[in-house]
Formats: sequence, structure tokens, C-alpha cells
Amino acid sequence: MNHVFFVLATLFLLHSAVSSGGNITVTGNAPSYRNTKITFYKTSDWITGTEDVVGECVVSDKGDFNLEISMDSARQLYTYLGIYRGYFYVEPGNTYQVVLPERQDKSPEERLNPYFEPVEIHLGLANFSSEDLNMLIVMFDDAYIPYYDKHVNNIYQKTDWNKLETDIQQIEAPFQHTVNRFYRDYRNYYYGMLKLLANQQRVQSLSDEYFNNRPVLYNNPVYGDLFNQVFDKYFIFLGRSDSGKRVYDDINRAVSYTSLLHTLSVAGNFSNDTLRELIILKQIHDEFYGSQFSRKGLLTLLDSVILRTAIGEHAKIARNIRHKITRLQPGYEPPQFELFDTGGKLVRLSDFRGRYVYLNFCTCQSYSCLNEFRMLSPFFERHREKIEVITIATDPEEEIFRHFLKKNKYDWKFLYYNNQPEILKEYDIRAFPTYFLIGPDGKLIHSPAVSPAENFEQRLFEVMKARGDL
Repeated sequence: MNHVFFVLATLFLLHSAVSSGGNITVTGNAPSYRNTKITFYKTSDWITGTEDVVGECVVSDKGDFNLEISMDSARQLYTYLGIYRGYFYVEPGNTYQVVLPERQDKSPEERLNPYFEPVEIHLGLANFSSEDLNMLIVMFDDAYIPYYDKHVNNIYQKTDWNKLETDIQQIEAPFQHTVNRFYRDYRNYYYGMLKLLANQQRVQSLSDEYFNNRPVLYNNPVYGDLFNQVFDKYFIFLGRSDSGKRVYDDINRAVSYTSLLHTLSVAGNFSNDTLRELIILKQIHDEFYGSQFSRKGLLTLLDSVILRTAIGEHAKIARNIRHKITRLQPGYEPPQFELFDTGGKLVRLSDFRGRYVYLNFCTCQSYSCLNEFRMLSPFFERHREKIEVITIATDPEEEIFRHFLKKNKYDWKFLYYNNQPEILKEYDIRAFPTYFLIGPDGKLIHSPAVSPAENFEQRLFEVMKARGDL
């Protein structure tokens, strides 16, 4: 609950304009963003956090912007504005005169940091009514935060459940007569957050109270937050019981989607097929890189969901999970990139289809990288007919990168990551140097690959011989 609420004192025009159909209109005036493209997103699903673009517009010379977005239900939209991630809530048929914060661009270091965390702000509106969803949510959040902070501070004390229920009733009292369903659910699942915070051991009772035999709220972010916390590592929790330990056999040996559904029904007491399938998707996402369950089994079960589910949202979530967990797995295509070389030419990974690619991420200020560059140089001279070597440089300033290459005449391809800094997150780069070997078919062979110092040359010969390329 560390959101920063951006609610201007100059809010005016106390009404909510309505447009026809299921669209919403987003409009406003923000001179500091003139000639800037603004992109609005929604969360595709709250298990993977995948983002979907819902609309884009360019701010005019006068600072005006306007766009229509197709929307069939209430949900949160958001946009990235320099150091800010601004969000607001929309309902079909409404017009939103959005007030943007004064422009504050990222610093060069922040812009090139793929793990930069923007400041969260609830965008203000220049048109609202007392029943506007954004106004209702701001009022509730202001009432809720003091109670949340109180229970955070009391987390190590034994919970007085009567006092907790009294606190919830006090928070709810001013809002209980509102009829907006999204808003009602928003409040209800935040109360679930308080109960979870108060006692982390009440997972089963919370799942019964808030999820079992209740509708799944795919577009409500608070429902998603509570779901992700309640069912975090749920199969590990379930496997501690005699009936629940069958999950290991269902996944690791039988690899049976039907058996897994049955185990959730018996051991978890989940009677709703929709919820059981959603729990399975959550566990596949969370456990894929763990040590308890077979990756092959989890992937097979994921494919079973994609093929068998009758729920469109679940098919979408399953595809998002599959993309996320396989993007760096051998046998799958790695994340694509379009980066500039030292001559200003845009280079795509797909340009090298048909050749082996030894891809590495380095910084020209790292001793380890510099040492391995010296080993890469004779390797590339010996095998340049068989393999491309591509170095993606991640130095904080491009001038450092260019100065280094002027002093050191290396012949392989060097690219700079500044126009696609998220490439570090997509390749999960946590140390420099990191290497990958990609085959002529464009699919990963070794991920990560060994370094030149770890006898990569011998590994390459073994791979090429096994694939019939030697």
C-alpha cells in the first residue's frame, strides 16, 4: 500500500460525461508532454504480469491528447510517464479527462536500468462525480491505509480476530451502501489482505472465504494480488498432507491433468473447475524453476490446459506462461532484439538465421569481460566462417562503449542496448559476462552457454558434430 495518490485540488466540472457503446474515451491537456507518444496498458493476467497495449496517442503541439479504447468491463489502465507509472480505473461508456503529472523524465542511468521501479501514482481526473470509480477508490484507500499500517506494525503479535473484524466494519461503514460491483469487490479483497497479513497460517480458510465457489475476477487487481499471495507455493503446502502429496505423483510420474484436478478436489476441497484450473496455472508458473516438480511434466500439463480448457482467459494465461517460462529454454527461440551497431545500423537477431550465434552480454568496464574478449578474438578468427559472435554492451554511457572499441579493434559484431534496455530483463541477465548459443534454426542450444574460458570451443565442436554440421 505504498501508492502515491495524485489527486489535484483543482478538480472541477462535477459531472461524468458518457459516450456511446462499450468504448471509453481518454482525453486531456498536458503541455509538458507535447509531441510525446503516450501508451496505455492493461494487465493481461495477474499471474505472469504480462502487459497488453490498449491504445496509443500523440500529444499535440498544444498539449492535447484524445483516444478511444474498446472496453467491455471495469478495470485498471496505466501508462508509463518518465519516472512515473500512472494508473486509473475505467468503466465502459465513460469519458476520462486525465490529469498527468508534470513531466519528469528518467535520468540516463534510470532509463538504461531494466529493473528501475517507477513511482506509482493514481492519476487525477478533471471530470468526476461522487460515484466515479476513481473517487470512490481514493476515498476507500485513504480510510484503509491507516488500518493496514497498524496491522503491519502488529504482525509479530497474536491476532485479536474480534478486533480485526471490528476494524474491518469501521472501514466498511462509510462505503457499505455503494452499489458499484467492482468497487464492492475491490474493498472485499483488500479486507482479505488484512486477514492474510494478520495470520499467514490461515491459507485454507482464506481460500474458502474468498475464492472457493466464488466467481473469478480476472479484471480486478486486488483479487489478483490476494490470489497470488494465498496460493503462493500452494502445491508445496498441499503436499504436506496425506491426500495432497499425490500432487507429486500427478506431475512427476503420471503427468495427468485429470488426476491433478481430482487431487485438488479431494485434498484442497475445491469443487469449482474454473478455480482448480486457475490454481494449476499459478503453480506451473511458480514452480517451473523450482526443484520439486519435473519441468517436462509441468510443460505437458500446461499444454493440456491450452488444448482442453473451455475458458478463454485460461487459454490466454497459459500461453503467457508458456512464453515466459520457455523463452530462455533450449529448443525454443530466444527473445528477439533490434539494436544499433557502432556504425548506426539497426541489427536484428533474425538477421543471423542460418548461422550459429554465440551471443554474450558484457560491459566494457568489467575485468571478466575484458579478459574473455582477449580469448574470443583468436576463437573468432579461427571459426568466423561457422559462427557469428555478437556482444551486447551494457555500459551506462554509450561514450564508454565507443571509446573502448576505438582502442580495441575487435572484429565481431558489437551492439549497444540503449534503444531496448529491457533486453536485460528478457534474457534474465544477472552477471557479466553471460553467454548463449543459438543454432542456425534460431533456437537456443545452450542457455546459458559456457564462456571461452570454460572450453566453449570444444562444446561447439560437440554440438556441430551431433547436429551433422561437421
